[in-house]
Amino acid sequence: MTEQKKEIRREMRLVLANLDKRWEAAAQREVGLELEALFSTQPFDSIEHILGWAPCFPGEVDLAGFIAVMLKRERKLYLPRTREAGIMDFIGIGEEWGSQLAPGPRGILEPRPDSGALFSPEYGDGAAVLVPGLAFDRHGRRLGRGGGFYDRFLSLAGLQGAIKVGVCWSMQLIHDTPTDRHDVAMDFICHERGHLKTER
Repeated sequence: MTEQKKEIRREMRLVLANLDKRWEAAAQREVGLELEALFSTQPFDSIEHILGWAPCFPGEVDLAGFIAVMLKRERKLYLPRTREAGIMDFIGIGEEWGSQLAPGPRGILEPRPDSGALFSPEYGDGAAVLVPGLAFDRHGRRLGRGGGFYDRFLSLAGLQGAIKVGVCWSMQLIHDTPTDRHDVAMDFICHERGHLKTER
């Protein structure tokens, strides 16, 4: 299992690092539109809190356009901030969120601690978490980058009712994603060619 994960990670990192920039720019817009369409359906219309991310790896989906739309619709948006021992928090952002980011401990752009409110897992039933990854499958299984940040966060007791949305490119949707027992499955997958409810 471990070797299979390593091989898929190597392949996907290579693919993502070599995306055609013109294709990527067009596909970014399509992912944003697909997310907007998904969030206009049940059960997303009652979602108040949306947890996203700022891109930090080559070829990673940029959620900036979708975040801007959701902020205008008065949803509460949050971005991740890492702490010691692989722990991750989410900090609230506003319309000027681009100016509120600073490099974190791993060199990744993160919200400054004083930039907004800390997301509390007690809001999990009214939250949707957008989750990056290197590979997904139709059963909702996800292969991350190996740090375990999202699996630890999504395993918190208050987040069991949160809607988990894997966001990727369609080329990252594979037939069978190798996972371990602690890996958290997605409820939906969204990419530039559509979105689907997983077959969990």
